[in-house]
Amino acid sequence: MKNQHLNIKISSQQISQACKSLTLVKAADTFFTHVLPPNQASTGTLVFVNSETLLSSAIKQNAAGLIVTEKLASLAIEQTTAQTPVWSTPNVHLSMTEALPLFDQRTTLNNGHHPTAFISKSAQIGQNVTIEPYAVIGDNVIIGDHSVIGAHCILETGSNIGHNTRLSGHVFLGYNCSIGNHCLIGPQNVIGSDGFGFFTDKSGTHHKIPQIGNVVIEDHCELGAQCAIDRAALTETRIRKGSKFDNFIHIAHNCDIGENALITAGFIIAGSSKVGRNLTTAGGTHITGHVSVADNVILTGRTGVVSDIEKSGIYGGFPQTDHKESLRIMTSLASLPKIRKQVTQILKHLGLDKE
Repeated sequence: MKNQHLNIKISSQQISQACKSLTLVKAADTFFTHVLPPNQASTGTLVFVNSETLLSSAIKQNAAGLIVTEKLASLAIEQTTAQTPVWSTPNVHLSMTEALPLFDQRTTLNNGHHPTAFISKSAQIGQNVTIEPYAVIGDNVIIGDHSVIGAHCILETGSNIGHNTRLSGHVFLGYNCSIGNHCLIGPQNVIGSDGFGFFTDKSGTHHKIPQIGNVVIEDHCELGAQCAIDRAALTETRIRKGSKFDNFIHIAHNCDIGENALITAGFIIAGSSKVGRNLTTAGGTHITGHVSVADNVILTGRTGVVSDIEKSGIYGGFPQTDHKESLRIMTSLASLPKIRKQVTQILKHLGLDKE
């Protein structure tokens, strides 16, 4: 099914100007209205191609323009019509990061403040900021130029957002918390809710420890949908620049996530843990509280980190261990019933089963 793009008309010249990784190998003036997979292409479609099979499909579907890998450039030139522009690229995915923003309607919204939004008189709103319906902008909030505040967002007193940052609908940004420049925050994120801190007395009664710190999200970070990042008890919970989060992630109070983390869904980290640069995780990974993780660590799916990781590398299992060792352990688990039966037989044979 074709994507429903409204009022999008991107010229081949715009593609060439925006995409520094592209080389124009066959010039033709045309306009594009959408981007689709090769097998769904039609008039007005720009497609990305990295195999001969996909190239044939794109040509059969009369794609309006092609971005192809360098090894396919000559073939694409030969097989397309004179009206079809062709660009070559060393890496299709790199070119996607450059071309697709031109077709992203979220970046072409009309600027302005919707009349149903509440904006405190003490808030400082930058130039060309979009504030969508029913957003609440509290006292002394600061919003940088060209940012977008989605519908029903709540920005509590003293919070601040950098320039060119977008908050999707229903984002909560708590008191005195901050989000940097060029960030993308998905829907229903909660940033700056109270950390889970209690003192339990001798009678078993739980007394809340006020969480008076904040959350700091640095530049060029991205959060998927429904992530929760707790404010610190006294200082800050920090997500460092360039980190990318999937959906359903929980960062507890006082944690520090290093630069350029790439964290998939189901990640949970308990309080006061510190993660180094370039952490990469598979799904369902957990890190306990008060531990440190070195730079350049990869955690495989469902890893449970219960102690410090002091060296870069790949880790898996619960508790975490070297990835290869964790695989050996996992493959051994299926043999445990047989091993247990054999050990019982050996003990019985030796007359040691009574001890």
